[in-house]
Amino acid sequence: MALSDDHFDIIDSLDYDDVDDGLIDHEMVHRRRETLVHQLLTSEQAYLESLQVVLQVFIEPLKKDAKQSSFSFLGMKKMICTERETRWLFGNFEEILQFTRLNTYKAYLDNYSTAVTTYERLTRYQPFKKFIDNAHKDAALKGATLLSLLQTPAGCISRYAQLMTKIADATSPMHPDYVQLLQCKQRMMAIAEEMKTRIDDADNVDQVLMIHQAFVGAPFGVKAQRRLVLQSSMSISGEERIYILFSDMLVFVRPKQDANRTLLQFKGMVPLERARLKPVDPNSIEITSPFQGVDTLNTTFVASSQAHVLQAENQEDRDCWMERLQKVIVNIDRANAKCKSIISFPFF
Repeated sequence: MALSDDHFDIIDSLDYDDVDDGLIDHEMVHRRRETLVHQLLTSEQAYLESLQVVLQVFIEPLKKDAKQSSFSFLGMKKMICTERETRWLFGNFEEILQFTRLNTYKAYLDNYSTAVTTYERLTRYQPFKKFIDNAHKDAALKGATLLSLLQTPAGCISRYAQLMTKIADATSPMHPDYVQLLQCKQRMMAIAEEMKTRIDDADNVDQVLMIHQAFVGAPFGVKAQRRLVLQSSMSISGEERIYILFSDMLVFVRPKQDANRTLLQFKGMVPLERARLKPVDPNSIEITSPFQGVDTLNTTFVASSQAHVLQAENQEDRDCWMERLQKVIVNIDRANAKCKSIISFPFF
């Protein structure tokens, strides 16, 4: 029997295409959700493996060496690092492997600046450097370094929050897991917000370390308390300079290329303790510091006051620098005054 136009009208009214489109959309959402769940699973497996690697390749050998070295006759064998340095370096790393609790990550992040600065200092000690260079050849590391592995837990909370948010958003309200996933998403977002200050601080510590690793000729090392406040490029007499404001001093450097890496040639620094600021013109600030010299062994070398002029690109940049510099100076002087009051307080 031949089909008439009426038959085709009936078929069209059934909206088979709409049904197919709905099924395809549903399948795409399902696949996206499955991909995200798989990503969460594989990333967590990789994370746990990295924790195990740190324990087996670094922590356990260092602990063993410290015990053996302590029994060496008259210290003939040089210790890779002391037990105290191992604690500074890894903090509560082993607790993270055993207990996945929020307070465990809080403690780790609170120690993070100490861990990173301890690592930077120890890499300049030959026995430790030799140990690290050999350990980095271990195939279990898959090209990772101790520093990158120490940084991994710091990014864990953000990873959980991002993935759980994506999984919850990709789940239909009709799905039996939807309510629990929504609650999990809300909880992880709350935790991420609670930890944000610590996570941001850890990121700042990483930035400070990267800058220090790029320094050439800088007469000071990294400090656990040092943070990056502001940096920008400026042109001084046709030569590019980068001014870097840390939480304890102002440094200016000249960038130079070395293969595929940018190095920062140290050109000078301005100690900011008791420093005074004065706008010179719409683009410039005069910084007068009574201290000249470098703090290498908790010792400040004092000389006559010397002024340094910071030349910004425009008035807006100058005002920004003025504000940040003033805050740093106030914080330094307040901390020093507090320290002096504690030292001078009589103990009975």
